[in-house]
Amino acid sequence: MTRPTADIPEMPDFSKEEAPVASGLEPVSAPQAESAPMANYGLFNAESQGKLADATQKFVQRLGDYLSQALDDATSLEVRTYVSGNIGAVTYDKGQFGGDARLRAMTRVNIDGDTLVCVPETDGEVDTAVWSIHMDMVKQAQESRAELMKTIVSAAGSLASIFTPKG
Repeated sequence: MTRPTADIPEMPDFSKEEAPVASGLEPVSAPQAESAPMANYGLFNAESQGKLADATQKFVQRLGDYLSQALDDATSLEVRTYVSGNIGAVTYDKGQFGGDARLRAMTRVNIDGDTLVCVPETDGEVDTAVWSIHMDMVKQAQESRAELMKTIVSAAGSLASIFTPKG
């Protein structure tokens, strides 16, 4: 069974010749629509773009300063363990305990692995209770530093990708 088809005349090609105009009629073109002014919500004007750029630059600068300081601090790890018979009399100023606090153990681990340790003793014997607490704190500090270093490396990589041209 064949389908019936209509005889459709071929369309004239007006690209090479003038389109025919009915007698007495002039070709009409559609009027150009007037464009409505764009609403300005203050998000993308020059002033807000400038403020955004300044804020971004300040944020990146602060983050860079923080990362730099964190890297400087990460070159060594220091753990100090203090004891006190009167915790209410203990003071803290500029990274040091004072007042009734007595330093009982200290460990410093440099980034290259060099380690300095001051072990607490009582009557010539190692104070095992203080030493155990101190070593737990050293372990915790090392784990925290490892996490900080991962965060710094990740943040530095993210900053680098922001400022690396794509292409």
